[in-house]
Amino acid sequence: MPQLPADVSFGADIDAAHEVLLCPDSTEVQRRAALHRWLARSQPCLFGRLATRQNDGVGASRGLGMDMCWIDDEDLSRGLDAVTEKVQRARHRWKDRAVTGHSSAFLIMFNSRRLAYAAPGSDLAAAALTLAGAYLVEHAPVPDVIYTEAVPLRHPDGALRVYKASVQLFHTSAHLRRHHDRRVPGGLLISMNAPGHYAQALAARGLMTDLTEAMAFVRRMALRSIGAGGIGHPRASGSSWRNPAPHAADGGCPRDGFDPHHYSATYQIDVLVQPEVITDARIRTDGSWSAEEIWPSLHLDYLNPAPTDPGSPEHGWAHGLDVNETARHDNPWPARPAVNAPDFDY
Repeated sequence: MPQLPADVSFGADIDAAHEVLLCPDSTEVQRRAALHRWLARSQPCLFGRLATRQNDGVGASRGLGMDMCWIDDEDLSRGLDAVTEKVQRARHRWKDRAVTGHSSAFLIMFNSRRLAYAAPGSDLAAAALTLAGAYLVEHAPVPDVIYTEAVPLRHPDGALRVYKASVQLFHTSAHLRRHHDRRVPGGLLISMNAPGHYAQALAARGLMTDLTEAMAFVRRMALRSIGAGGIGHPRASGSSWRNPAPHAADGGCPRDGFDPHHYSATYQIDVLVQPEVITDARIRTDGSWSAEEIWPSLHLDYLNPAPTDPGSPEHGWAHGLDVNETARHDNPWPARPAVNAPDFDY
């Protein structure tokens, strides 16, 4: 796999994290702690920041928990079958904890200097798909596809339901590139986050009054994460932004001046491996993008407490799918090719 120069900088924050994450003498405990510190300070997603505080109590984390599977060079040297087995064991443990409402997110960290310094290109894209296959064993990973994970939750009435989670890719060499807000120290990371599961768990655990209050909180957190990805960029330029508000018929606009429904990004945020993005080696420091690179109709409308039709693509985000006990580890959601269009839902 082609490598970036050994003296390349990934920004002061990542370079500092690499002193531990890529040090041969560091233990896994030390490396996990270094990644947690970076996530707590430099991860633009506010859900990720909250989840790093789960050991500080419910007040600090707002009830959001996450699990993590750690894969290092020694694991990778054992081959893909061994990696897949370790990832699947961790996946099952996470879902068992998610049933209780105490975890709504899962990270798989592939901690490797070779992956951290991998140059953007077809080899990195192929490696990302291969490693994703160790997780999404129910799918044959292909590019340009949106995958959603299924996260189980036991409700107070005893019902077991699964909720959709996004499946997203982060890697070190995203630094200063088209998807700068997907940078992470230490190699390559796959992140699963189930916002509806989190909202439902907040209500089920009595941490918020009801689903309406919980979903409003989750939506606010998601909105605040948009446009926050400029950390480590010389112009503080992120890869997503909220769209200007369309003027209403009376000449007015929403109070904050932003479109309440749509936002934009320089890539489809939920496509696991978008080849034209991960292979684009150009450094982007001027904040300019071509029209073809922009996805202008992304939305958060699925973060809504209103009931959804079970046949709707949005069903499963805020309201779960009833399953029996034997299906608590299964994933019923099909993969969906992404379409850059205002009416595309998943």
